[in-house]
Amino acid sequence: MPTYDRACTEAACKNIFEIRRSMRDDSPVPCPKCGGDTLLLMISAPTMFTRKIDHPDSPLDDLPGAEKMRKQADAVIHKTLKDMGKL
Repeated sequence: MPTYDRACTEAACKNIFEIRRSMRDDSPVPCPKCGGDTLLLMISAPTMFTRKIDHPDSPLDDLPGAEKMRKQADAVIHKTLKDMGKL
């Protein structure tokens, strides 16, 4: 069963805790400290962007519009990295 990080929404508590539960279980999770409502914390994971179209033997280079697709992919990757503060 996966574990999830949760945070209490009560201003006086703000307890952060981990809970183990089924992915299908969507019942409310009360804070173990104060009994208040909680929210699921989303943890960002490292992301790697790659394009396999750059492989020298790629059959995709022969497709019509390959250069346009390459430029669009570059633009999306650049924007995403900029938004993430990596550029």
